[in-house]
Amino acid sequence: MKLGILIPSVTTHKGAILAKLLHGEKLRNKRLFYDIDSCASGARISELRSDGWKIDDKFVHAVTKEKKEVQVKEYFISRSNIIEYLKNQNLQDFLELAERKYKKAS
Repeated sequence: MKLGILIPSVTTHKGAILAKLLHGEKLRNKRLFYDIDSCASGARISELRSDGWKIDDKFVHAVTKEKKEVQVKEYFISRSNIIEYLKNQNLQDFLELAERKYKKAS
């Protein structure tokens, strides 16, 4: 299967975000600030979408430290799209590299 999408380098913020999404994680910008030290995770998600990745989002309710109720976006890749993506050997190789890199950082 030809993906028709661009696979980022594992060592970039785009690569770290994509690896998390392909593992079924649901991501929020604020959490990514702490997880991967990115102040521009929304921009990286936009770039991944431009690269051809089917990244969904939904608004969820959250409460801030100041006890304010807000809506924030949560990003994810649907299970069916993950299954389809994982049929590609290049993407399997990407995830293997990502797992090695980010397990060391843990």
